[in-house]
Order: sequence, then C-alpha cells, then structure tokens
Amino acid sequence: MSSGAAFQATEGWHIAVCVKQVQTAGSGLALNPADVFALEEALRIRQRLGGSVTAVSMGAVSAAKTLRSCIALGADRGVLLTDKLFAGGDTLATAIVLARGLQLLGQPDLVLCGTHSTDGETGQVGPALAEKLGVAHTTHVQEILALEERFIICKRMTENGSEIVQLALPALITVHQGINQPRMATVKGILQAGRSEITRLSAAELSLDKAACGLAGSPTRVLAVRNAVEGQVQHTVSSKSLHEQIQEVARLVLG
Repeated sequence: MSSGAAFQATEGWHIAVCVKQVQTAGSGLALNPADVFALEEALRIRQRLGGSVTAVSMGAVSAAKTLRSCIALGADRGVLLTDKLFAGGDTLATAIVLARGLQLLGQPDLVLCGTHSTDGETGQVGPALAEKLGVAHTTHVQEILALEERFIICKRMTENGSEIVQLALPALITVHQGINQPRMATVKGILQAGRSEITRLSAAELSLDKAACGLAGSPTRVLAVRNAVEGQVQHTVSSKSLHEQIQEVARLVLG
C-alpha cells in the first residue's frame, strides 16, 4: 500500500477521510454531519483489513478541534491545511488544496468523503477532488460490497433506485448518510486526541501558488444566500368543491 513523505502508513490500507468544520444551529462549530459516516466507514475498513486512517481538513486554525474529534472517534492522525490564502475558496479551489495535501502525504489507496456539507450543500468537492487526484470515483455509496487490493465494489443510490459499480484503486467515494451507525467517542479516544499533534500545512508548504487558492483561484462567487421558503406564498383552496380544488391546484402547479 502507498505511503507518503510526511507519514509512513502502517501495514495495510492507507485511508484518508476529508472532513469539514461547519457552523451548527446553536452557533457552534462541529464536524460536518455527513462526514461522520465517512469517518466511521473508514474506521470499519481499518478494523477489518488493517492500515491507518488520516483525517484531513482545509480550514481555519479552529478546525484543529474538529480533527481532534476525529481522533477521539478513532482516526490515527489529523492534518489541517490552513492558510489565509485559502479563505473564500469555492469547491474547485478547495479540491485543489485538498488534492495537493493528499499527494504530499502520500496518495491514499482510498479516500472517503461525506456526500455534502451542511453549509454549502453542493456535493461537488468529492468528485472535483477525485478529478484533481486523477482517480476513479463514485458518489452516494450505500454499501461497500467488496474491497480488494486492486478494486472496490460499491452499491450506490441513484434517482431510480441503486446500482453496483466497480472502481479500480486508488479511488474516492462519497458515502451516503445511513451507510452505517457511527460510534461514540471513548474516554481512551478523547485522551488520545488531547495528546495528539495536529499537523498543519500552509500554501507554501503545499507548494501552491496564491493564484490557485481561495478567492483568487475560484471561478465562481456566492453573490447571495437566501432561504427558499421566503419565496413561497400560502394559497387556500379548501372553501371550494373537490373538483374546483383539483383544477386550481393544477393551475398553480402548471403555472
């Protein structure tokens, strides 16, 4: 299995999980909910086949706390890609930074991501990262059916049901929420997280040009964010006959 300059993976699989720190409803910062399932799946693979699990995140210095929570759950180490130059990056710029970080650490045999983050909801970073790494990928994985030295077979959710796909390794998958039942952190894990050093890598250490990072490296911009329900208008049709209600609803739906 592969190993990198910064880390020597233990015998077995070199697995990386990309995680993100997001704002919660209570105005706190926490591990993105979808990423919890990706981390759990990586830990289960390590338990069965051996190897190491590295949690990798791009974000502010405060994201080190989120990486420690990953270690508390069972990850072997945490790596934070942090630099002021990364601020404001869109999904493409984020994928470029993550790809460079993973390549520097030694490209993993398997990369797992959550399907999406609760703050962006784009679902684009995983596939974009796979493209930058030059590896096969698939999304919305519901179950890993087989994992061999040269390939992985997954069951993935589609709009019409599910399908079975086989990918050559190394590969990247985004896992669907509900693929497993995430574990709780143990006292031993929490103590281990407190003792663990989070590796921090800057743009310079990643050999990234500032033109490829953050806003400078982002071809898209978020101009505004609004709640979709703001555009909804309540319309009552209950005072009419059933036939008239159906006709009116049809007119509203069809415009």
